[in-house]
Amino acid sequence: MPNRKLVNRFIKFLRTSHGVARNSMRRYSNKFSRHDFTQHQLMSLSCLRKRLRMRYREFIELLELIPKVMGELGLSKLPHFTTLQKFLKRVGTAMLDRLLCQTIKLFDIQNPWIAGDGTGHACSHASLYYAKKLKKHKKRRRKHYTKNSIAVDADKQVIVAHRVRKGPKHDSKDAAPILRKTKRLKPKGVSLDKAYDAEYIHKVIREELKAESQIPIRKNKALTGEYRQMMLTELDKKKYHRRSIVETVISVEKRVLGDANYSRSDRMRNKEGKLRNICYNIYRSTVVFISEILKDFYKAEIS
Repeated sequence: MPNRKLVNRFIKFLRTSHGVARNSMRRYSNKFSRHDFTQHQLMSLSCLRKRLRMRYREFIELLELIPKVMGELGLSKLPHFTTLQKFLKRVGTAMLDRLLCQTIKLFDIQNPWIAGDGTGHACSHASLYYAKKLKKHKKRRRKHYTKNSIAVDADKQVIVAHRVRKGPKHDSKDAAPILRKTKRLKPKGVSLDKAYDAEYIHKVIREELKAESQIPIRKNKALTGEYRQMMLTELDKKKYHRRSIVETVISVEKRVLGDANYSRSDRMRNKEGKLRNICYNIYRSTVVFISEILKDFYKAEIS
């Protein structure tokens, strides 16, 4: 059997999170801070908490029983659970975007085929029974949700760009900003569903990204625009159906990292959504890393 230390996904996840944080953030946010914990340590703990799908207080209480985590991060003591809360509140959204870009470097991505879509994350802890009761009696509307729009590499199944904000919002509203963020990767093509059928989205892909667009036209919409008319003859179903990869990514992300956001303010919910995307990429890198180790191990055993 392989060494368990090599296949412990949580330790690998923690080490990768720490490495990503070291390459993206300063050691301390301010030279006058107490310096009890580095930003790298706090970000690593925040990612591990998200990976374990736990609340702040429960997570810190669990770490008291796992001294190995403290050893991995070089901690002499554990932070109070409110320290993690205040840390995430202090981290800016630009820094979270930088962390996502750093996780992309964990993979060898060159000229990817991009697939994009959006999903919602619940903002309430109400039970399904309670939700049905509200709907039945029409007492009040449920709270809004957090809209998470992502672009993924269809080959590596990695999130390469994202935009998180208060929903509900139409998918096409966030398409252009997200696609422009993928320009640095020089994508060769983009697959989107009918919700993104708009001439300006085609222009962003074709003229700014210099890539191929595969977006089916909507039948109930007037066929205007040069690129939309091209889709009548140039839509390749095989290339378009690579869009289903983004559905897989969304499904895995919700299954592994949870669906609901625990924060109460919209600002913190948006940050929590971005942190979820960062943690997904780190999780994906650990899965790839461990599968390669096991593959090499069993090849050696057979030979």
